Amino acid sequence: MTIVKSICLGKFKTSYYSIRYICLLFVLCSYSSVASALDSATFSVDEISANNWSLQNVKLQITQLNQATPQVSLVSASLKLPEPLHNINEPTIHCQKFTWLENYVACQQGQGRFTSGVLKAHTFNFSFQVKNNKSKLTLSDLTWFDGTISLTAQEKSGKWQLNLKIKVLILVQLKAFLALDIFKITQGLADLDIELTGKRGDMQTLAATVLLDQISIQDQQGYFASEALTLKAEFNANQQKNAWQWHGITDIFSGNLYIDPIYLAIDRAHSVTLTNQGFWLPEQKKIELESITVEHTQHLNLQASAAINYQADLMIEAAELVLHIPQLKPVTPIYLAPFLESSTLEGIELQGQLDARLKLQQNALSEININAQKLTLNDTEQRFSVDQANMQINWTQQTNDTPSFINWQALQLKAIPFASGRLDFSLFDKQVKLLQHADLAVLGGIFSIQEFSFSKAENNEDSVVHFAGLVKELSLEQLSTALGWEPLTGSISGYIPAVRYQNKILSLDGELKMQLFDGELRIRNLASSGIFTNFARFYMDMEFDNFNLDTITRKFHTGNIEGKLSGVVHNLYLENWQPVSFYAWMGTPDDDDSTHKISQKAVENIASIGGSSATDVLSKGFLSLFSSFRYDKLGFGCYLYKGVCQLMGVEAIDNGFYLIKGGGLPSINVIAYNPRLNWRVLLERLHRITRSDEFIIE
Repeated sequence: MTIVKSICLGKFKTSYYSIRYICLLFVLCSYSSVASALDSATFSVDEISANNWSLQNVKLQITQLNQATPQVSLVSASLKLPEPLHNINEPTIHCQKFTWLENYVACQQGQGRFTSGVLKAHTFNFSFQVKNNKSKLTLSDLTWFDGTISLTAQEKSGKWQLNLKIKVLILVQLKAFLALDIFKITQGLADLDIELTGKRGDMQTLAATVLLDQISIQDQQGYFASEALTLKAEFNANQQKNAWQWHGITDIFSGNLYIDPIYLAIDRAHSVTLTNQGFWLPEQKKIELESITVEHTQHLNLQASAAINYQADLMIEAAELVLHIPQLKPVTPIYLAPFLESSTLEGIELQGQLDARLKLQQNALSEININAQKLTLNDTEQRFSVDQANMQINWTQQTNDTPSFINWQALQLKAIPFASGRLDFSLFDKQVKLLQHADLAVLGGIFSIQEFSFSKAENNEDSVVHFAGLVKELSLEQLSTALGWEPLTGSISGYIPAVRYQNKILSLDGELKMQLFDGELRIRNLASSGIFTNFARFYMDMEFDNFNLDTITRKFHTGNIEGKLSGVVHNLYLENWQPVSFYAWMGTPDDDDSTHKISQKAVENIASIGGSSATDVLSKGFLSLFSSFRYDKLGFGCYLYKGVCQLMGVEAIDNGFYLIKGGGLPSINVIAYNPRLNWRVLLERLHRITRSDEFIIE
């Protein structure tokens, strides 16, 4: 028989355990004649509380009343927990074995159900014990998204310890449950082990271990993604007076990771480890980052420290970063190439060793130190290359007394090769200054840099460049070969006056003079933009006086011409080193009193440029008997525009113009009748003349 009517209704707290127990015994004893025939009794209590634990709306059942030791079970109750578990919304529980004595409440073989903002509604197994100023709660077998959760909480005299373990949590289901629209999770398992300690409502220590296995996740913006990523993270923090000290380590063992724009394929041989430690001072709103280390095995090691203030805006008061790359070749395509895509430096390849140190002060870069050894740089676009270079770069925000240098075994800019050389300079703020003049061997001569300085204007739009140098006997033959021009002879020597850079255009102030072919070449208004890009542009005006035609024609094997040659090239404009427009004239100077003599082969070649009338004459009659002729003047001009060359000669006649006007005996005239010629056709004709000794008539 079971008593269904509540007995000794009332509200009892821990201090009233003995009163409640006496009350219960009194009732049972009052009905001793009935009690001996009873198997069990059920009754209700408003509240049982002890040490900040509280059971509310309690329903107890006492069984085996006719035995020497009756059994007490908790049929149902709402459990209210102390901090930090107070946010769990009063789980409903029952206990197979329940003990309620003076200063002691215990539950064994308990089962319960609770709800919370994260876990919704779930069932679990548990046990708890409250005795004097100590309490303990154990929760297990809570199934959550095919994973299991266990919880152990202990408290003594206001001090508490909490341990939470989550095993084999399926992240795909968790994402759907939490309605995370920021990330898309397609696979992955998680294990978590979290331990907290504290006093009353304050947490004092935190220790967490997280294991993520085969996680594949992607954000909606496409800035972050992982595929089959496996990692282990450990984090420890403890409170010290007014600060928190922490230490963390994360090991990524395998999988693929994308953090825009860097993509990492990680395996055991190339794992990634992140360690960090420091102090958080919440009252001062400061973070003292003692150290952060990022190590990508066999690739790089990055260490950093910083002092961060977030009282108003985020302020990096001081920071230092140290980078070590033992071999640049495997690192460049991973860490550098993604940042250079679609830039002028796309396609570069690096080899060598690199060490770098950066310092920041008040959110601004204050110092850079770079040391590179055995550096080799190649550009797949063949714009520049460096072989076996060493450099020490020292830059500071303020005046810098520590010099920088770079030396190399071989250097190539575009198609122009430099021999081994060295530059010594200083770097500070937005300024570069050459410390001593440098003689660079190039094209069989010397390019001597006497002075060089560069400074960036405050508006970051204009720059001031000062340059002065000398050119000594640079081989025109090597230069023309390197640039793919028709072969030239002679050398270049001259003084380079001041150079300026403005609006992204490098220009030459003054005049550059060169002595070649026994004459003089003068270059004015020299300017260039985008010289190291895929769209280099070049501008200049040029004049030359009294070139020795005998020297020139012997070099090109076009037939011998004796005399002088002067000319101009105005408004020359090249794109990617190909002419777009210009006005050019070259011919016999008015004051030339030298011998004017031209071979039959030279006549034939000049005739082939503008027409075939001269060849017709030479092939007939007595002129074919002469190997050379006298001339008064010769000249040729071109105005290039939109791919068409408007031709001109020394003198116009009906329907044509003279390319060669005869004088003396024997003499010959060469007349051209086509004033317009496609530029590419003209180049092909010139190329055929200079590449072979054969004469070709068109």
